[in-house]
Amino acid sequence: MLSDNTAKLTSAVSSLPELLEKKRLIDLHTNVATAVLDHIKSRKLDVYFEYEEKLMSKSTLDKSLLDIISDPDAGTPEDKMRLFLIYYITAQQAPSESDLEQYKTALLDAGCDLSPLNYIKQWKAFTKMAATPANYGNSGVKPMGLFSRVMNSGSQLVMEGVKNLVLKQHNLPVTRILDNLMEMKSNPETDDYRYFDPKMLRGSESSIPRNKNPFQEAIVFVVGGGNYIEYQNLVDYAKFKQGKKVVYGCSELSNAGQFIKQLSQLGQK
Repeated sequence: MLSDNTAKLTSAVSSLPELLEKKRLIDLHTNVATAVLDHIKSRKLDVYFEYEEKLMSKSTLDKSLLDIISDPDAGTPEDKMRLFLIYYITAQQAPSESDLEQYKTALLDAGCDLSPLNYIKQWKAFTKMAATPANYGNSGVKPMGLFSRVMNSGSQLVMEGVKNLVLKQHNLPVTRILDNLMEMKSNPETDDYRYFDPKMLRGSESSIPRNKNPFQEAIVFVVGGGNYIEYQNLVDYAKFKQGKKVVYGCSELSNAGQFIKQLSQLGQK
């Protein structure tokens, strides 16, 4: 009996460093998740996320956009400008001049630079944009990783004031286009895309017979600004479509802050 107890004690002592290392990693991830949640609460990013989703899916807002922009405790000037640009781009009907002036005044009072808005106005005036937004659909909710587990099971003290900050499964425009092309779907969004077959040495494009079998591999390259969100969306698509391989690239990779800065520079030209 003494020998058995000694063996158990020796085993416990030998496993102590491993247990301490596991505890250190758990504490580290918990501290990071808590710090991120504190940052979310201080900027009310969960509110912005909810409103951006509702704007793009044409859902009813719980609070007017002007109230959010005018709230001094809600987000940074970049957050407010990003929210308004999403509204301006996805709106089927542009706001009237009087309403636009109200928004401009509120944005200026919040410390926003209106150069990005000036550029988007010019861009929207010279392009024919599809009036329908991305198909967000009834896709349900997909919690992601440790951060979402903390959000789902975290204490009320930590999670108080944070809501609706979970990612929904939906395809971004680049992913929808890729799906139409790889699955050989007929869709107005991709019907005008050029089709080349290196196996066909002669004949015009219209006479080239289209491949009827779905493609299994694709290279997506964005000429202009790419972003991590598009890349992750394509990765999720490839995982969902088992057996497909997708490579993503772009001529320039920008985060949200850099993108707003680029719009600002374009609007000043």
